[in-house]
Amino acid sequence: MTLRVTSTSIESPADRTHVCHFDELSEQAKECLLRVVDDDIVAGVDPDIATELVQYDLIKFVEYYDVQLTDHRASGSVSA
Repeated sequence: MTLRVTSTSIESPADRTHVCHFDELSEQAKECLLRVVDDDIVAGVDPDIATELVQYDLIKFVEYYDVQLTDHRASGSVSA
């Protein structure tokens, strides 16, 4: 099954936000995030990679990114 991942740039995190830095991600998660951010697309990804990306409130790369997991079978989005 492939899940859809989107990202939104965030100005600055709120207090107590669980932030992951880009270099802490697995190589597969880094590649996925780069595709989503650089190409401004919704990427279809493996569930394990999607789970890794959405377990944080924000991911710090060039900016802070809020990564959302969208289940194509249901409306709305899910984030961890």
